Amino acid sequence: MTRLDPSLRLTRLVVLRNGLRAYDEGFHAGVNIIRGVPGAGNSVGKSTIADMIFYALGGDFVNWKPEAALCDEVFAEVAINGAAVTLRREIVSASQQPMWVHFGDFDTASNAGPDGWQRFPYRRASERESFTQVMFRLMNMPEVPAEDDANITMHQLLRLMYVDQMTPVDRIFRFERNDSALRRQAVGDLLCGVYDERLYPAQLELRAKEKEYDAATQEYSAISRVLTAAGEAFNLDFVESRARNLATEIQSTQEQIRILKAHRFDDRTTSDEQTNVAERIKASLDKVNADLSNSQVEASQLTFNIADAADLIEEIERTLTRLREGEAASSSLGPLTFLFCPSCFAPLADAESEHQCKLCRSHIEPDADRSRFARMRNELELQLKESRQLQEKRRSDLDAAKATAAKLTNLRDRLAGEYLAITRDYLTEADAQIDQLTGRAGYLERELVEIQKERLLAEQLQDLSLKRSALNAEISALKENIVAWRNQRDRRQTTVYGMIQEATAKILSGDTHTEAEFSEDSSVYFDFSEDRVTINGKSGFSASSLTVIRNAFHLALHWSSCTNAAMRYPRFLLLDNIEDKGMTELRSQNFQKLILRISNQIPCEHQIIFTTSMIAPELEESELTVGDQYTFDNKSLKISG
Repeated sequence: MTRLDPSLRLTRLVVLRNGLRAYDEGFHAGVNIIRGVPGAGNSVGKSTIADMIFYALGGDFVNWKPEAALCDEVFAEVAINGAAVTLRREIVSASQQPMWVHFGDFDTASNAGPDGWQRFPYRRASERESFTQVMFRLMNMPEVPAEDDANITMHQLLRLMYVDQMTPVDRIFRFERNDSALRRQAVGDLLCGVYDERLYPAQLELRAKEKEYDAATQEYSAISRVLTAAGEAFNLDFVESRARNLATEIQSTQEQIRILKAHRFDDRTTSDEQTNVAERIKASLDKVNADLSNSQVEASQLTFNIADAADLIEEIERTLTRLREGEAASSSLGPLTFLFCPSCFAPLADAESEHQCKLCRSHIEPDADRSRFARMRNELELQLKESRQLQEKRRSDLDAAKATAAKLTNLRDRLAGEYLAITRDYLTEADAQIDQLTGRAGYLERELVEIQKERLLAEQLQDLSLKRSALNAEISALKENIVAWRNQRDRRQTTVYGMIQEATAKILSGDTHTEAEFSEDSSVYFDFSEDRVTINGKSGFSASSLTVIRNAFHLALHWSSCTNAAMRYPRFLLLDNIEDKGMTELRSQNFQKLILRISNQIPCEHQIIFTTSMIAPELEESELTVGDQYTFDNKSLKISG
């Protein structure tokens, strides 16, 4: 059965200096041991390789050891949910460096030109994704805000997956300055699978809706106080009725004026000054009409483009859905296997290796399809994001065009009125009557303007009433959902935390019994926000015992994630301190065997990488070791010159 939880596995690490390979080793699933010669295995570069792995996978690191600082680039070939991806980062002393991503293995990446790599910054920008967003999408990891609108990064995840030597042994997370309890809790809950991605956005939305409801209520009350004294005149139906009656009367008055003026246009004379003014107004009126026409054309074109773009966005979303379904089907069903030739029906001989097609004997890469799926999905996600941003801009442009057209319409009407007024003279006996009717029409128009203001207030009041009702319903639904989701989260947290605590106690019971408190019945308590683990309510152990507790907790977290698919821990653990703080050889080798024993019990693909200078003799000649057994004369990084 295909697991949907995140999976991350290092398959190859390459470090370059001046274009030459200072380090190039392959890694495998399960336990990987980076070791030095007993008694002379310190300061030979084991921790340097661990730091390189942390940095290559997305950690933020600047305190390079002298040999590492001489190198230029580090490459990490990884399998993310089965897809081969190569990551590249420059080794520099500045923090928050970008990452280059190639969708394929290291050999393919080495032959790819600049177009074969995509550069992603450390932090996301308005129009550019960060490499964390890309990595999270490939791992099916949700983007989660930690605090101050800043999302959890790949660096923050790795702080809980890399146990280094420089962090105090009583801490859970890798040490960094300006750390916060909220961030640690968010990372821990995310990797334990108890973080509900619906809960935090719903809480933010509830806060925004409540503010919006309060503002609408204040505005509603203010308008109501103004309208209370007006009585029924501010009833929307009554206002609209008055407006219709006034409009009818104005139209009738203007028609009478038109009929009267129709008999006085013959032999009309106007002064030169009137003619010049009329011409200027006419020119302005023509320009406004032209601008209005352009604004209306622009609005029509934008309306068409928005509808067209909506179809494109819908098609991209459908394609993404089909791609995900295809990827899931391909992962579940696996490659097609032919027993007989489809042409002659003769039995087919077995392929020589998994890298050879059984039918045509061509060379194949088992993980190539997954890499293509990952690349296509990433490209479609980027295209969808850009299309949505452009769609928002089109809608904004459409609103602006409509607003411009409305302003131009008002200006056109005013200019037209001025033009008509200046081109009509009192030339006949009907002028007095026309003047009287014009005054009446002006009065009616002013009253209509006032009525329109009243109508706007009445409409606004009605809209606010509907808005408050809708917001109240949304707030009630959000509160109900938040309570339900919080209860679900708490139940999941109790289950998962209990699982991790039980696994930690079980691992500690396999220690060399240096501490009496270490047994399967030990009461294990941990708190991500407080960054600590206690055993039977006690934290005052020896430094070596605190090291065992810290490593046992991280191993338990890894172990639990492999048996509980609801967790989002990517089943990758990097330990660089199993013999830290005065650890004896016997105790270190015993813990190494515990790691191997637990790894052999895990039913799914995972990876544990640890460093040691006290390797257990029975592990030295096994397939678990990576690279040479390093010494002062043969360090991990091959630096020459």
